[in-house]
Amino acid sequence: MSRSLDGKIFMLGIGAQKAGTSWLHDYFKKRRDVFVPPVKELHHFDARFRSDLCSDFDRRFRERYEKFRARDGKSRAARKRLEILEARVRMIGDESAYRTYFENAVPENCRVFGEITPAYSLLPEEGFRAIASQFPRTRLIFLMRDPVDRLYSHLRMAERLDMLTGPAIEQFAAALRNPQYVERCEYHRTLANARSVFAPEDIFIGFYETFFCDAELARLCDFLGIPFKPGDYGMPVNVSPHETRLDAERVAMARKKLAPVYDFCRAEFGGKVPDSWLA
Repeated sequence: MSRSLDGKIFMLGIGAQKAGTSWLHDYFKKRRDVFVPPVKELHHFDARFRSDLCSDFDRRFRERYEKFRARDGKSRAARKRLEILEARVRMIGDESAYRTYFENAVPENCRVFGEITPAYSLLPEEGFRAIASQFPRTRLIFLMRDPVDRLYSHLRMAERLDMLTGPAIEQFAAALRNPQYVERCEYHRTLANARSVFAPEDIFIGFYETFFCDAELARLCDFLGIPFKPGDYGMPVNVSPHETRLDAERVAMARKKLAPVYDFCRAEFGGKVPDSWLA
């Protein structure tokens, strides 16, 4: 049943990957006044506007939908999951299907709705303009993490998912030449593209290292216009194993590659940049 989204705020988490977005999605799922899909990361806008890096997501969703439909799950959770997968498949080639999904899914009592897809940090200005055209009352959420730490966590996740040809530590140098890993660390580019479309007051910026506390979560709730509710800060979600630490040589190599990101963050955010960031 289609419902009006008028007066509601569209919340969009745009990253960064491996910066606490799974925890945030889980937090929103537990609230009655916020709606997020049962499946995190719809990969709608990145598949459209960054096909050079994200073109495979449409195929993956088609495959997930067909496999899940074949199971014929009867539980309410299974039906909801099938609904979102079917809706995501409809979005392929249909620009209006994204908004239609939320019109059908968002309960009347929810003041805030949206989704979190970290790959949206890759969007060009054109992608952010497409978002604003569909949802005039948009609020962006962007959490940053120490760039070197973020990249290595991303690489370890890829190892866990058998996406690498060898251990993450051995693939680190190659990852510094791979835009799949590097561009997700280029926070200055993400914010430049987002700010070209959205006003500063419509973009929440936080840091992974200092976000998980009452003060920062209260700041986010205020940003979204919802009552503060504390989170389970001791419950990590989707954490990549960290069995092998980076040696000084690899850290220096990565710090040099990502120097523009560090320079931007120090100039832009000053003392708000966590002390734990690599110097």
